[in-house]
Amino acid sequence: MTITTRSIAQHESEWIYSTILTRQLNLSSLNDYIHQIPHVPLIVELYIFICGYAFNPTMVPFWLGLVNVLTCTGLSGNAVAKFSGTTIDEQWGKLLLTIDSNKRGHMNMAFYLATVLVTLLFTELGKASFATTRPKVPTSGYATIMGADDKNDSIKFKRRFGSLVASLKSKHSFPSGDSSQAMNLCLFFLRYVPTTSTVMTLGGYSIPVRDVVLFSLFLPGVVFARVFYLCHWIEDCIGGVSLSLLIHWLIIPFLRDYTVVLAKSFDLM
Repeated sequence: MTITTRSIAQHESEWIYSTILTRQLNLSSLNDYIHQIPHVPLIVELYIFICGYAFNPTMVPFWLGLVNVLTCTGLSGNAVAKFSGTTIDEQWGKLLLTIDSNKRGHMNMAFYLATVLVTLLFTELGKASFATTRPKVPTSGYATIMGADDKNDSIKFKRRFGSLVASLKSKHSFPSGDSSQAMNLCLFFLRYVPTTSTVMTLGGYSIPVRDVVLFSLFLPGVVFARVFYLCHWIEDCIGGVSLSLLIHWLIIPFLRDYTVVLAKSFDLM
C-alpha cells in the first residue's frame, strides 16, 4: 500500500518544482520517499514533532521568553570579552551592555519579534506570489492522531502528531514559513544572543556549542519534519532557509538600527 501525495508529473508541473535543482538532486523522488515512510518509533517521532511544531504561531511567546532569559544570563557580569573573536555582532553586544540589566532582555526580545514579523511578511508574500500546491494528505490508510492506528488494521501510515503539526498552516506551500523562521532563529541566536556556553572553533570563528546544535540538529529537524508531516516539499524548505539568509543579509541590519531608535523612544535604553 502506498499513499498518494501527488504524482511526480503533477508535482513538477509547477515551475518552481521543475528547476535544475529539483532535477539534478532528484528531489521529486526524495519527496516521495519521505512522504512514504510508514512510521517511525515514538521516541524518534517526538523529536520530529518538537521540530515540526516549534514555529506554530502558539509557540511565539516561548521563543520570545527564551530570547529574554538567554540575553540576560549571557550578559551577566562584565561580558565585553565574549564578543571578541566570536560570531556574535560585537557592536550589538556592547550596545546591550550599555542598557540597564533589567531591560537588556526586553530589548533583544523586541528585536527578535521584529525579525519574526519581517520573515513572516516575506514568506507570506512569497506564498501568495507563487501560489504552489501543498502535498495532498491521504483520506484513507493514514493516521494523524496518537492511537488511531491501534483501532484500524487498514492504517498503514502513522503520523501520530500530524494534526498538531499541520494546524494553523496557510494555503500555499512555497516558501516554507517554518523553515524560514527556524533559520531566522538560528541566525538571530548566532549573531545577537550572547552565551556563556562552551565554544568550538570553526573556520577561524569561535561558535558556541548552543549554536552548533541549533544548526546541526534543530534546523535540519524542522526541515525534515515539515516534509515528513506532508506540510511541504523539500524545495519549499530550501526556499524558506534561503529567504531567511537573504533577509538577514539585506534587511535585518537596517531593522537592528531601527530597533535601537524605537528602544530609545520607549525608554528601553
